[in-house]
Amino acid sequence: MSFWRTFVQTAPTTRRDDIEDIKYHLTRLFDSEASLMSIDDRLTEVQRSNYRFGIEDVHLLSASLDHQQLALKLENYIRHFEPRLSQVMVELVERKAGENTIAFNIVAKAKTAQGEKELIFDSKISLSDMTTDMKEDLYE
Repeated sequence: MSFWRTFVQTAPTTRRDDIEDIKYHLTRLFDSEASLMSIDDRLTEVQRSNYRFGIEDVHLLSASLDHQQLALKLENYIRHFEPRLSQVMVELVERKAGENTIAFNIVAKAKTAQGEKELIFDSKISLSDMTTDMKEDLYE
């Protein structure tokens, strides 16, 4: 969202604006790499701050974790950094031969200005250039 629309414009936001903002925020989360500095687990506010925003070495995560562990790790990132989503579930999709991506679906409930809505995002993280592609499934 632009600065004007976010902070100055007084028109109420629509459900579509809220969902686009969530999608944008999740895309930035998966595009970003978190600091690899070790932080004491007792510093919970630092763990959830912008200092830790992003994913810790996605190549290492995809190589060292099985599907269930990787899905749980992605769910935790989403829960920490996107508080408008609840009941978050990540389902990994099998990799296609020759495709260097992590493909997964995000299923969650979104808290918007117009109430709760169930969202499903088809998502891909490219391991070659660390970009994220995210599309919303329009099931109502």
